[in-house]
Amino acid sequence: MVLKVKWEDFKSEVEDFKSKGDALIEKHISSRTEDEFNNFKKEKQSWENAVVSYVRESFEPENRNFANEFKAQKRFNKGFKLGVDQKVKNEIQALKDEINGLDYYLKMLSISDAIVRPDEIDLNVRQNFDTEGILDLILSKLYDLYDDGKYHSINWILEGNGIKLNGRGEDWDYGRMLENRGLIESINGKNVSAKLRLEGKYAIEQARKAKITDYSKISSSDEELKELIKQALVKIEGLGFGQQIIFDEFDELRDDIPHLSKKSFGQLLKSKLGDLVTAKAFDKALASEIFKEFTSQVLPF
Repeated sequence: MVLKVKWEDFKSEVEDFKSKGDALIEKHISSRTEDEFNNFKKEKQSWENAVVSYVRESFEPENRNFANEFKAQKRFNKGFKLGVDQKVKNEIQALKDEINGLDYYLKMLSISDAIVRPDEIDLNVRQNFDTEGILDLILSKLYDLYDDGKYHSINWILEGNGIKLNGRGEDWDYGRMLENRGLIESINGKNVSAKLRLEGKYAIEQARKAKITDYSKISSSDEELKELIKQALVKIEGLGFGQQIIFDEFDELRDDIPHLSKKSFGQLLKSKLGDLVTAKAFDKALASEIFKEFTSQVLPF
């Protein structure tokens, strides 16, 4: 299921529906007669139909399940005849529940990349995430939802972000792994719902900081950079990593120094270190150590 309209337009339209729902509450909160109550019910029904119709038709294929998920559960009076005041209160509460449901629906869609922004991600890459990649995705999306303090469906997070589950209970397995690491709390029902613990929030914040690299601390002196390259090669060779590819990459980096800004040099260094790790010329730990010598920053992998 993919959103056919622009996400910002969809969000604006749903926010407008929420405002109209709030206006209905204000209009009818003082209803005291049966006729007033019946008018309230009709207007509420009309509002519900408009919401369901808009949301259903905004997706490809149509979101036919939305109506059942959206409409509040009807309350049964268990044989007691309710007065108008109580019926109005019940209907207002049902409307409030539906407005809150719309708010939550927007929130969950906002973190569902494959539904609302499929052109901005590589779905093939997402579908080939390894286990660690899937766990990181769950944590990242739970971080984006952290402030509401609620539990959120792991199934929704995965499917809304292009991850296809291979079998029943897989969401439970992911939840259990993260819970065993002390990163989330979960509730197991028909679907597993989870929220971040403070430890999980901290882990994501640290990971995101590591990915934002500040190149300002790179030396402005070409000679200092060349000396750092020389020291790095001595360290690499001393540790027993002596493949020719390493020296070739650093020779190219040294030759490019006069033509590069701090940021360009840092980005090129990062790229070359990543390539050398991929080629198994040396490991991530050594690459990070070398990167830190030049930038005072952690090299994100």
